[in-house]
Amino acid sequence: MNRKSILNILKVVFSFTFMIFILYYFFGKNSESLQRDLLKVDYLYVILSMVFGAWAYVNRGFRWIVLIDALGYKTSKTNSVSAVSVGYFTNLFIPRAGEISRCTALNKSDDIPVDKLFGTILIERVIDFVFLVAGFFIAVLLRFGEIVRSVNEYNKIDNSESSHTKFIVLLVIIVVALVLYFLRNKIKKLSSYQKVLDFIDGLKEGFRSIKKMKNKSYFWFHTFSIWIMYFLMTYVCFHAIPETSHLGISDGLFLLILGGIGMVIPAPGGIGSYHLIVMIGLVALQIPEGKLNVNPYDKYNPAMLFPFVVHTAQTFVAIVMGSIGILMLFIRKKK
Repeated sequence: MNRKSILNILKVVFSFTFMIFILYYFFGKNSESLQRDLLKVDYLYVILSMVFGAWAYVNRGFRWIVLIDALGYKTSKTNSVSAVSVGYFTNLFIPRAGEISRCTALNKSDDIPVDKLFGTILIERVIDFVFLVAGFFIAVLLRFGEIVRSVNEYNKIDNSESSHTKFIVLLVIIVVALVLYFLRNKIKKLSSYQKVLDFIDGLKEGFRSIKKMKNKSYFWFHTFSIWIMYFLMTYVCFHAIPETSHLGISDGLFLLILGGIGMVIPAPGGIGSYHLIVMIGLVALQIPEGKLNVNPYDKYNPAMLFPFVVHTAQTFVAIVMGSIGILMLFIRKKK
């Protein structure tokens, strides 16, 4: 077994370990109360959230057709959406393996070279990255007051400790900056540094490819639709739980971006990482009951219940859509 295989195995093990730790820490000791809390949820809104989530798969599949067409290849809407669904289904079990299975699935059904399909995935990554960053800054601007209030509230817990912590953080930043400055020539020779440069080049290449695309309006329509669906599948679930029903559009955008960051963290299907970061976001919005200092082991904590409901619903969507996608590709391949 070579070094690369060992690293890949370690990544998977770390991802599952992280997922299990987060789920046990926040939900393991509250399993009985969580079951009771789930009875309070209005599942009509949860089902609506699942519809929006499933439609995002369709949007992503339709958008992919435009990128594939730009390469000079053809595929059907059914095959494209099915392959996208298979990718999301795979991500539930192996982090980042969805892109491989997605390209492989379409290769098997339409004989499109896998390396060409990976090129289209890169373009999608560029677009999603830009939307995520833009959404992050918009969300921070909209909820800046809540974020500052949360930080100030925690600082009041122990001013002396806070000052000591700030000094240590500042000292660490200065030391790291000096180390990076004096070792800059050696850092440039590292493979990780080259990967960063390759990523930046990939962003540039992605934007250049978008300019050459046909049917740009169709591409951008589905791009915006994907993110609108992502927003709606989070926003409608506010009304599923009484304690979050008063939250507004800006709160939905704030939690959407936090959830997106949680899904980027290499845990299987974002399990654990999504729950943790969205719960932190809700605490910043003073959920529950306008309190910032929340005990995660409280008998009823909507800041824990909300991400659990949203993520579980979308996990179910990934399983259903992925299963249908596998079946559709199998049938069409057999024909």
